[in-house]
Amino acid sequence: MDLSTILGLVLAVASISLGDILEDGNPLHIIHLSSVIIIVPTSLFAAMTGTHARYVKAAYKEIKIVFLNPKINLNETIKNLVELATLARKDGVLSLEGRVAQIEDDFTRNGLSMIIDGKDLKSVKESLEISIEEMEEYYHGAAHYWETAGETAPTMGLVGAVMGLMLALQKLDNPAEMAAGIAGSFTATVTGIMCAYAIFGPFGHKLKAKSKDIIKEKTVLLEGILGIANGENPRDLENKLLNYIAPGEPKKSQFEG
Repeated sequence: MDLSTILGLVLAVASISLGDILEDGNPLHIIHLSSVIIIVPTSLFAAMTGTHARYVKAAYKEIKIVFLNPKINLNETIKNLVELATLARKDGVLSLEGRVAQIEDDFTRNGLSMIIDGKDLKSVKESLEISIEEMEEYYHGAAHYWETAGETAPTMGLVGAVMGLMLALQKLDNPAEMAAGIAGSFTATVTGIMCAYAIFGPFGHKLKAKSKDIIKEKTVLLEGILGIANGENPRDLENKLLNYIAPGEPKKSQFEG
């Protein structure tokens, strides 16, 4: 569970509610069901219009990683690659054949299968790089959908406010109802801004950030697979791959007691 996502959402709503309470308002009056119906679906549909269908599907499929951390452990990934490099250096690349079938990750399995089959390194590298590029495009498209919804929501809030004002002005013969209608119309603006800057926009930004971690892991795997194919010294390979771990994060070496 990504607590920063949950806390961010809760604290954003709580801050707005607290500000309203301090001004003797009622937070329950900030959000009107009609405003939500106008703004949320319309923003999502508008984003759908401007996004390729496969990325719309990806946006909803991958939204889970906004709330859940992908299972990425670079130290463990590097450890596994170094073990494979040690085995290949000792017994040859063909000795990895029995291990490949046990690997769950398609990217790693495909890369190792290619070097076991004797594919030239240039072809292996190009194939894996294409896979990474497609993955980047996939996540970028998914994030773009949520960011577009975030860009659209404030304008939809303005549309809702104008619609509310139009209805309120039809009650000129009843000043009390007209005043209430005018006040209510502005809740649409608040709803639109909240959806944009507290929900949709952050969803897109978080999805993009999480995808960078996924791409980094694939890059480490690419470098590791090429290192194994080249017969690199396992210690040298480990030193190179550990550089991908961000500053401040622990780096675990198999060669240090």
